[in-house]
Amino acid sequence: MARARRTRVQSVSDTATPPFLGVSVRPEYTYNSNNMTREIDTLVNLEEELAELQDQDLRSNMIEQQHRALEFWERNWHSSVPLKIKRLAREPERFIWALTIAQSRCISMQMRIGALIQDANMLIPYADMLNHSSQPNCFFHWRFKDRMLEVMVNAGQRIRKGDEMTVNYMNGKKNDMFMQRYGFSSSTNPWDVIQFSGDAQIHLDSFLSIFNISGMPDQYYHNNRLSNAGDHFVDGAVIAAARTLPTWSDGDMPIIPSTERKAARDLQGECQQMLAEFPTTSDQDQKILDSMPQSRTLEAAIKYRLHRKLFLEKVIQSLEIYQERILF
Repeated sequence: MARARRTRVQSVSDTATPPFLGVSVRPEYTYNSNNMTREIDTLVNLEEELAELQDQDLRSNMIEQQHRALEFWERNWHSSVPLKIKRLAREPERFIWALTIAQSRCISMQMRIGALIQDANMLIPYADMLNHSSQPNCFFHWRFKDRMLEVMVNAGQRIRKGDEMTVNYMNGKKNDMFMQRYGFSSSTNPWDVIQFSGDAQIHLDSFLSIFNISGMPDQYYHNNRLSNAGDHFVDGAVIAAARTLPTWSDGDMPIIPSTERKAARDLQGECQQMLAEFPTTSDQDQKILDSMPQSRTLEAAIKYRLHRKLFLEKVIQSLEIYQERILF
């Protein structure tokens, strides 16, 4: 059985590395800071920028976080507070900025506490040196015996000189959570969700078979050995579609192609209706990103809504292919 390989870690800075942590990237490995937008101050977005998300629930959550942060500062940074506390954040803007920096270094991982393995949110300096990926080649490991955090290579993965090292910041989370905590999103997040309201359902096993998706629902993966060479249609968005599309499954009942096609068309119609409810299209969003310079926070907001629309469009394309490949 393959075992995870430990990557030797070196201190990035002898003076900056806390005594309980020694995390860095080996000189021959690289990290690419251009793939994901980091250090977007999600708590200091203007309300006008939050409106550009075109997601009312996410906008409300982020505004509420801003208010909670401001109320915390007002409650604890009063005139009688000790000077050593007061000078840490004399203005609320400095406190909120520090809070966003801490939030962007918070990584979800499992660690042993006593005899139990528990999910924990850990504050990890330098964690942002490694980009997020839903299919990472590395992971963080908490070595309990000497309280050391290690960067380890996933079993079966090889990292050559010049390859990027990636980790999964939060497993099983939707784009709104990544946007809320880290300030970025992805059009191929395999855990994104669409809330369907109709009664239409497609046959689960047939959909998985057509796109060569294997594994249990919480571990779906694309079995590319079964795919034709050069076929790169299946990505994280198609995996997410397999999880979020309304499906039925009965091993004793064969599918009826005409019924399946009708159900697929109904689901496509729901997706198209969701797209029509957005004030802008994906093409218009892309033109906005290409045509004018904007702040990083505004750019991240526009990308978030663009990725949502691209996901819906990918689901529509997947359902179209599903209809074409159903066997009579």
